[in-house]
Amino acid sequence: MGIIGVVNFGGQYNHLIKRRLEDSGFQAKFINPNESIQVLSRELNCLIISGGSWNIPTDIPKLGNAPQYVLEFPGPVLGICLGHQLIAYEFGGVLDSKTPEFGGVRIRVDDEDTILKGVGVEFTAWESHNISVSKEPSGFMVLAHSSTVRVQAMANPRISRYSVQFHPEVKHTEFGDVILRNFAKLCS
Repeated sequence: MGIIGVVNFGGQYNHLIKRRLEDSGFQAKFINPNESIQVLSRELNCLIISGGSWNIPTDIPKLGNAPQYVLEFPGPVLGICLGHQLIAYEFGGVLDSKTPEFGGVRIRVDDEDTILKGVGVEFTAWESHNISVSKEPSGFMVLAHSSTVRVQAMANPRISRYSVQFHPEVKHTEFGDVILRNFAKLCS
């Protein structure tokens, strides 16, 4: 298994991503969002773009090289919350701020794909966002939705890009460890 880089924007749950991966037997390390793509490409097998307090697209200049990571990192990339929105935006998806979600939300699985394999047809996930993805980018498929947000999870396996609006790293998300393990298995 390779090393998973967790791009750390200082979000409230970032330390849990690394901990959950390590508890599942994977190697993970925090990455400064200003690190060069060349260094990351040599040292890491995959990346997780974590959550944070900024808004896409307004605060993109505060995200350092993360937009470049989304577009150019050679291995699999998983976006969580802010990372989900960044992946959608960089590949031409549509964002809106009409449907914020906070706390426990029921997620309905449309397609298990790789990252949602083994989670069943419905589960509760922890949300903390003002902006959501209302239309997936071309080439991506919607994996899950909620009653208010059409794109809770999406994937483009052809380019190894995956993302979730919710926080799989927190205990309040059912099957969160399964989702993180499913992604980590892509990192070999």
